[in-house]
Amino acid sequence: MPGGYSGLYPSLNGQKPPKTFEEKVIEWGGTKSISLAYEICDDLYYGMFENDLDAEELIADVMLWGREKKLNDPKAQLNKVIEEVGEIAHEITRNNYDSDELEDAIGDSMVTLIILADILGMNPVECLDEAYCAIRRRKGSTKEGTFVKEQ
Repeated sequence: MPGGYSGLYPSLNGQKPPKTFEEKVIEWGGTKSISLAYEICDDLYYGMFENDLDAEELIADVMLWGREKKLNDPKAQLNKVIEEVGEIAHEITRNNYDSDELEDAIGDSMVTLIILADILGMNPVECLDEAYCAIRRRKGSTKEGTFVKEQ
């Protein structure tokens, strides 16, 4: 192909795109490469092969997971939200801004909020859209790192 891969993947500067999980497994079947086997194990461990979901698919999967686990008590779910937000506070108050634990706590908080919205019969995407519509044109200023809206 003329121009290499740069047309399809402009950020790769002419290099081949990374192999998919499936391509790695097929290649390993022919080579039995130890280093490739380690890459495949890492992909399995870190779930790389599942990370190609868009946000709405991911939200739907979280909601389905909550339903499968029979999470249906809004008060119990609210307690989980508070617990996870507490973990965010724990990391931030210790200045652990780049920690895996903070990333995990933020993700867990999002999961618990998505499930809470579902339990309450609300669409989490619509909740986010409504909130953003309410704030996007707000006037105000930032004081000490916090946005303060005009009255």
